[in-house]
Amino acid sequence: MISKILGQLTTETLGRSCFCFNTLDSTSTYIKKMWKALPDGHTVISREQGSGRGRQGKTFYSPKDDGLYFSFLLKDEKYLNDPLFTVKMSYILCKAIDALTETEDVTIKWVNDIYIGSKKLAGILCEALHDGTHNGIIVGIGINFVLNKAEVPSELRGKIGSLRDIAKKAYSKERLTALILNGVEEAFSDKISTPEFLALYRKRSAVLGKEIKVLKNNEFIKAAALDISEDGGLLVRYSDGVTEKLTAGEITTALE
Repeated sequence: MISKILGQLTTETLGRSCFCFNTLDSTSTYIKKMWKALPDGHTVISREQGSGRGRQGKTFYSPKDDGLYFSFLLKDEKYLNDPLFTVKMSYILCKAIDALTETEDVTIKWVNDIYIGSKKLAGILCEALHDGTHNGIIVGIGINFVLNKAEVPSELRGKIGSLRDIAKKAYSKERLTALILNGVEEAFSDKISTPEFLALYRKRSAVLGKEIKVLKNNEFIKAAALDISEDGGLLVRYSDGVTEKLTAGEITTALE
């Protein structure tokens, strides 16, 4: 697998150092244990995860060979100081899936979930690292390639989708890995201005112009999703007319 990925990389650092495992608790957890000794761009891939992690402490369903589960480590300052880091990662993942599937069918649910129709196709978890001297970011990505519905936990069956929902064909995990890593280096090379990027991101939003629910104090409150701010925040308006910029938190859509 590693040789097939390396053969498709155009990167300088990302993915050039790469480990591949049959099973891990979590690719991000593996990197976190030794991140200070690992090089910038180091990538870890696993055929399955026993404890795949998502945002808000949630788990990411990661059965053996049914998806692409990998994480990579970033240490370069150009990544560490970008306020749009997470939303850029979401858009990069969309574009990579486009290139793989030759479609433009996937959308972004703020801030880092990728959807096909009403079902979650992929998730991203970005974790900042620092020890007083060193800094870094771990980016963990999970993408469903196929789903055995008989084995999917009942509470997830109507909520998660896969690349098979786009087309009934086999897609290359190695190619998608390379497309994502290539896209990350390109997106942070200053070739695209912030206004241009935000315009592209808005076009992929699954929530703008729609009614959503925002989790506040353990309760979901109805709101309208208005816009994405220059720092990647989600501008919303509640039923009482009050507007707010969300920079973190959880939302749901009418489709969920």
